[in-house]
Amino acid sequence: MNNSGRAMIWLVAMLCLAASCTPHRQLVYLQDKLDHGDMLEVSKTDYVIKPNDILHIRVSTLDEDAHSLFNMEDLRTMRTTTTSGLGDLNLYIYGYTVNEDGRVQIPVVGEVEVAGKSLDEARAAIQEEVDEYLIGSTVSVKLVNFSVTVLGEVRRPGNYYVFDNEFTIMDAIGLAGDLTDYGNRRVNIVRRTSEGVQFSTLDITDRGAVTSDYYYLQPGDLVYVEPHTVKRLGFAQFPFAVLFSAISTTLLLINFLR
Repeated sequence: MNNSGRAMIWLVAMLCLAASCTPHRQLVYLQDKLDHGDMLEVSKTDYVIKPNDILHIRVSTLDEDAHSLFNMEDLRTMRTTTTSGLGDLNLYIYGYTVNEDGRVQIPVVGEVEVAGKSLDEARAAIQEEVDEYLIGSTVSVKLVNFSVTVLGEVRRPGNYYVFDNEFTIMDAIGLAGDLTDYGNRRVNIVRRTSEGVQFSTLDITDRGAVTSDYYYLQPGDLVYVEPHTVKRLGFAQFPFAVLFSAISTTLLLINFLR
């Protein structure tokens, strides 16, 4: 084979290799692209309770009789389900569903309006009602139906239940096993609101993403990671060995005929 033939093979090989690789700068998370610096101010919006949300409400008191009156769950059932690995499911079963009027029905206390309030505001409203019956009690309120769905170019797509009121898009990506090498770092987020469905795209290679309203996820959010153009065009699965063999054979035949 002459020098021109070898040069042609090397040129095709380098072009195919370049086309099949994702540039390093497109893979690194939270780069300081616009000189944001090492400190960014983040303003997190508190989640607002809506109808059909499910809350875990617990009234803690030293009086065991009062405890059983104000709490729906049976303590023996709680222990049984927790030890059998069903603690999270138990919270869902014994949770308080916010009705269409935005209220929850609590034993002894009755209905308390919680829709339109943050979790802290709802806790304070329930605590005020409980204080009418108990002295020295403590109320805790947690959101049980916090789940996000992660789909696309991640290693473990699926629906994940979250027990963290400050859950970020990076947390979701971590739960899903991280993005694949072919995952586009401009991540799509679909969020249902009372006005409709909102669509947004967040560039997680940019450190400024932490200041976005979509950096902190909300219950029911869908995170979708599109494949890079490289994979959509089929380079990831392209049979390079067959291509190189065909090119080499063709060049050999041309050289032989000459």
